Parts: sequence; C-alpha cells; structure tokens
Amino acid sequence: MNQDPHMSEFDNLNDLSAPNPSGEQFGLGDSSISEHAKVPSLSIVEELEIRLGVGQVMKSIEDTYLLYCKYAHTKGFGVNKGDQRYFMGTKEIQAKEFECSCQARLRVGREKGGEWKVTRFVLEHNHEMIAASQTHLLRSSRNISHAQKSTMEALVNAKIPLASMLSYMEDEAQGPEHLGFIRKDAYDHFYHIKKCTKIENGDASELLQHFVNKSNDKPLFYWNMQVDDDNRLMNFFFRDHQCRVDFEYFGDVFSVDTTYRTNIYDLICAPFVGINHHKQNVMFGLAFMSDKTESSFEWLFRTFLKSMGGKQPGTIFTDQCQAMMNAIDTVFPCAHHRLCQWHINQNAPSHLGSMNNNSGFKKLWNEFTHHCDYEEEFEVTWEKMINDYNLDGHNWLKGMYNLRRGWSTAFSNNKFSAGLLATSRSEGTNSVLKKAGNRTISLYSFVLNYEKVQKTWRANEKIEDTRCLHGKPVTILKNNPLLDHGANVYTLNIFNLFQVELFESLNIQLREQPSHSGHFSRVFEMQSYGQNSKVRIVVFDVQKKEIRCSCHKFESMGILCRHALRVFNCMNVHIIPEMSIKKRWTKEVVVKGTKRKGKNYQITTLECPSQESTNAPNTQEPVHVQPSHYPTVLPFQEKLVENQPYWSQMGGNVPSTFSFVGILLLGMEFAQ
Repeated sequence: MNQDPHMSEFDNLNDLSAPNPSGEQFGLGDSSISEHAKVPSLSIVEELEIRLGVGQVMKSIEDTYLLYCKYAHTKGFGVNKGDQRYFMGTKEIQAKEFECSCQARLRVGREKGGEWKVTRFVLEHNHEMIAASQTHLLRSSRNISHAQKSTMEALVNAKIPLASMLSYMEDEAQGPEHLGFIRKDAYDHFYHIKKCTKIENGDASELLQHFVNKSNDKPLFYWNMQVDDDNRLMNFFFRDHQCRVDFEYFGDVFSVDTTYRTNIYDLICAPFVGINHHKQNVMFGLAFMSDKTESSFEWLFRTFLKSMGGKQPGTIFTDQCQAMMNAIDTVFPCAHHRLCQWHINQNAPSHLGSMNNNSGFKKLWNEFTHHCDYEEEFEVTWEKMINDYNLDGHNWLKGMYNLRRGWSTAFSNNKFSAGLLATSRSEGTNSVLKKAGNRTISLYSFVLNYEKVQKTWRANEKIEDTRCLHGKPVTILKNNPLLDHGANVYTLNIFNLFQVELFESLNIQLREQPSHSGHFSRVFEMQSYGQNSKVRIVVFDVQKKEIRCSCHKFESMGILCRHALRVFNCMNVHIIPEMSIKKRWTKEVVVKGTKRKGKNYQITTLECPSQESTNAPNTQEPVHVQPSHYPTVLPFQEKLVENQPYWSQMGGNVPSTFSFVGILLLGMEFAQ
C-alpha cells in the first residue's frame, strides 16, 4: 500500500491512521487498534492532535473523517458528519465539518482547486469521555470488513445459525470488544442480503426490461439503480418525462414519505409528491430502498437532483428519519426542511398516554403546531405546557422540542409550503400506495399499478385544466373588483381559497398606526370581530403596492390573507398587485400546461442529462467500479444504450430470461 505523502511517521504506528486495505470505513477489526482502545497511549493522542491541527494538509474529506474517527476512538467519543458548505453556484464542496454531540469538532476547507486544510479543531468537550472498555460500541468506531462479511456469509451458507457464528467470531477475536462491530450490525447486514437476494431473480430482470423499453419509447424517461459491493440491487429510482416537466413548474415544494413498506420484499417505498396549480397531488418520481441508511438517502437525493437537471427545491417535507435529515442537509443545503404533521400525529398517541384525552393539553399542542407566529411565543407556550402538566421529564416531548424548527409554524411560517402541511395529503398518498400494491405483489407489478395511479392523477388534472379554461367560478360577492380580478387570475380551486379570505376580511376591524418608515409606508393594526383572535400588523407600501402581514399567510401559502385584503379595500386597491400573485397558482400555468403536455413540448430551461435520452450522445466519462465503503453505482441505462449492438446480437432487446446478476456483471465489464 502506498503511503500517504501527508502522513508523518507516527501515523504508521500499528497502522493506526491508515485506512484498511479494503478501502472501507475505519473499524475495530484490526487487533492492534483494539489494543490501543483498551489502553490508550497518551503519546498517540498528542500526535493525532498535532496531525489534525489547524493548517494541516489533508488528502481528502474521507481521509480526514477516518483520521478524526481514530482520534475520537482513542480519546473516547463518537463522531457525526456535520454541515458542509459549497462553492457558490456549484455542487463542489468547499468545507466539511465533523463533530461530537457537544462543541468539539473538526472542520476542513479549501480554496477553489486548492488543497484540503484543517480550518478549525475544537478539542474541549463538556462531558466525560467514554471508558476504553466501551469505545468499541461507538457508531463511528464500528464497521464490518470485507473479510468478515465473506466469513459470515460462508458460515451462514453452511447452515450455521447466525448467533452461533457470531459467538465463534467473538471467541476468535478474543472478545466482542475486539470484533469491530456489534451483533446488531451483523443482523442488519444479513437482513439486507436476504432482501437483495430475493430481488436478484426474474422480478428484477422484468423490471429492468420494463425500464429499458420505457427509455426506448420515451427518450426523457429516467431511471437509475444502486447495487452493493456484491452486485445486489439495493435501491432504484425512476420518473417519466411529465414528472420532470411538472417539477419545473411545481418543484418548489415536495414531500418524501418513507414510512410505507410494500410488496413481498418489504422494501421501503419513497414517493416524491408535490402540489400542482389546482392543489392536487402531483408525482415527481418514485424510489424503492432496501434500507434507511444515510448513504442510501444521499444516493437517492443526488439521483433525484440529477434527474431534475440540478434544480434545487425550496421546501421538503419528510418523516422523522434522522438519516434522511442528514442526507437532506448534505444534498439540498439550501432547502427548508419540514417534518410532516401527519406522521407526528400518528406517533404522538403512543407517547403521550393520558395526555391524549386532556383537552387543555391538546389545545396547547395545536397552538404549537399551527398558531405560534414567533419563537418567543413558542417558548412561552411550551414552558406553560411543561409546567402545567408536570412534563419536565417526558423524553418524547424533549425530542420533539429539539426538532421544533421542523414542525412548528413559529419557525417556518415565512417559508413557502403550498399547503403541503395538511395531514390529509400524506394520508392520501399512503392510501394510494396501498391501492397500488400489497405484501404479496411483485416489484414489477407494483410499478405497473403505480403508473396506472399516475395516469389517473394526470387525467384529473386535465379535467381541472378544462374547467379553468372554459368554466366560470361562482362568486359570493357581486361587483367586487378584487374578487373579479382573482377569478380571472387564479385557478378555480385557488380562487375559492382567495374568495374565503376576501369574505372574512369583512369581519375585521382595523386601526392605522403611526409609521416610522417614510411617507409611503402605512401601518395597520387589526383584529377580527367577535373572536378572541390575535392582533395582526400589516405594513403597506403605497408607492410599490407591496404589502406584508404578521400572519405570513402569503409567504407560506402564496395567497393574500384577509388582513392584507382588508387594507386593500380600505386603500381603494381594486387590482391584485403583481408581486402579490404567486404564478404557480394562476391560469397562466394552465395555458402553459396545455403546451407542456403536447407532443412537441421541450424543456428549454435546463439541459437534459444524456442518461435520460436514448438518442443523446454519451458525453459522460466511463464510471469505473472501485472498492469503497460506499455502495457501487452502475450507470445501467447509459451503458445499455451505449452497447446496443451487444443486445442486437441477443435478439434486439434485453431478454426477459437474462440473469439480473449477469446484467450487473456486464455493466461492470462495460465500465472498466
């Protein structure tokens, strides 16, 4: 093994700071490392601190992570992958941080095209170090090596029970603390193998053939698959041409729900769902995943981003999967991450016990979720709930408090969500998935059923498009210029929401306040009649026709609130200002939609990746399959198209009986 030119002599002590020959992430399989874990050498700690000092040159982000993990293992703390920063306008990483759960952390950065250097190294911890006898339990210190995987798989194939086999390996390593992983890691590994092995039969070949046929018929159909080091199918994602076009219009907000498992393989089904101009669900793509690891989610999100031409979303709703949260921070660093309220409501009853039937508690909980406008308001209300109901030691509530920025309106009401917060949308998506498949259906059959559901959704959208172009909304107020303008601008479903706000504006009393922002700025204080409603503040720039309300409805929903409309009425504004019209909700999208669904429609705003088109020349450089602790990704579609003459020799298409494993191996051959 070639020595890293940046390594000093101490790094070679017992091979402590070099990655193992398999190229995998650092683990405890090396007995020499385990000896240091048992009796940490102060000199090694000091040398590692010097090697990781500010200004030290690093070979790569991954090498930095491995070295910091070894330092952490020797010292007695765990390491998490933290935030990363990109060069402006690119997806090239500029800085990356690794951290303990406290303030201790390490950051590496670089100038454009320059070397990686340590820019921050915080040594101090605010907690005790983990005992040397327990450091092998740290997640960042655990890993199953290639050799150990091979040994385990051979023993399992020999019908030796997994528990017996692990006991044998622990004895061989002279104790579980020297093995390099814990039993749960082994069980998770074989659970993954069990699922992947099942898929390596006719079902996967049939699905692959379906994707190839789709690509031939629809040049902008996109799909990609991920396999592990043993060429077993792990994850796959696909979307058709219309998904890409819809994302151009409505990709500012979408949800990813990974709570539903379907078909006989117990795979995780992950639909990407947005909202169109009629407030209907629209699908941006579908993925199946074999696990919920951070690396799998990173692959999925990078694949999705690539399939959409690199367009970043504004807001993403997910469930409370920590691995997915970390991957979103990595792949979508500018996106606002929200937690789906439906999933929180589904989980809450099992954690809240008797509080579920307490009307006072439920009222406060609803206040947190939907009606807190400011952080200070949230904190005061939360403290009141904890004190009134003696919930200071409630672990689930502590966890929810730590996640508060993802689910409370106090931290997100100024971010656009398009109404995706509504719990019925996630519930509806789960219902659709259940109709598309069940626990006995094959993977290929599920995909076919999903495509039928997608056709139904699009047919419903066309019905609404026709209603908007040729229908006329029913107005509850006659001869109201604002309402008439809204009827001409918005789609019917959005107009109905706008009309409700305008009608409710008649129930609001307002009082003008002194303005300190210039002659053209008017400030109004307002409150609804007959209700214990909140006082709202509206600021209106008369010259620019720009209006802002403290309720933030326009920022979050894209529709003017009743408070703003009350001011417009008071100030004799009869036309909705252009800056107060969210284009995604207008009939203009319907007209464009007629074109975007036509045969001659082309995406002109973004380049289409070559992988998406069977007619596009292959401009990508060959992807070489190399050993890595990350799963190998093979460019199936690109290689199958590139090597069409090979398939012609076999009858013109990928035979349905062709071994899926054979296709994987062929993909590796083409990539080399």
